[in-house]
Amino acid sequence: MKITEHCKDNKPIVNSLLTGIFYLIFCWSLDFGDKTKVLFMILMLFLPGLTFPLTTCYYKTEKQIYSDVQKITHLAISVTIYYGSVWLFSGEVHVKNMSVLAGFLGSLLFLIVTKYLLKKNISLIQILLTSMGSGLVFFQYDISGHNGLLLGTSVFLWTIVNGLTLNIEYRKAQHH
Repeated sequence: MKITEHCKDNKPIVNSLLTGIFYLIFCWSLDFGDKTKVLFMILMLFLPGLTFPLTTCYYKTEKQIYSDVQKITHLAISVTIYYGSVWLFSGEVHVKNMSVLAGFLGSLLFLIVTKYLLKKNISLIQILLTSMGSGLVFFQYDISGHNGLLLGTSVFLWTIVNGLTLNIEYRKAQHH
């Protein structure tokens, strides 16, 4: 199998790796000085809430075409879930391990919305296991200190954990 065919058959995980690497480097850049903080704060207001669903959910596949209302609604809900997760994450100053809860709930809500709104073939056990993994990836960030590299690593891993679940669904949808 050629690499291009392998990538085509695994678009969600390939895109998750690429966007995850971008977020890893972008978060890590916070450790290099204050110049990137303003750009980081502006882009992180909306970027992850849009990039993850756009690069992994595939609003048009060979077997399913979604209406504009479904696409816009899914993106709007995804951004809202992202904002809620960021709000929870920002509570880490006052409540220990809040980033773990934010990672868990963000994934849980996103996957539930994706399953029911887009009718993706994701089982509830996949949603629960993915959500638990998505929370746990922030644990190291919580216990080892809050720096850009650990944040970037956590975001990278969150993207991969969720991308794997959506990749499994994508492959099932393409081959059935």
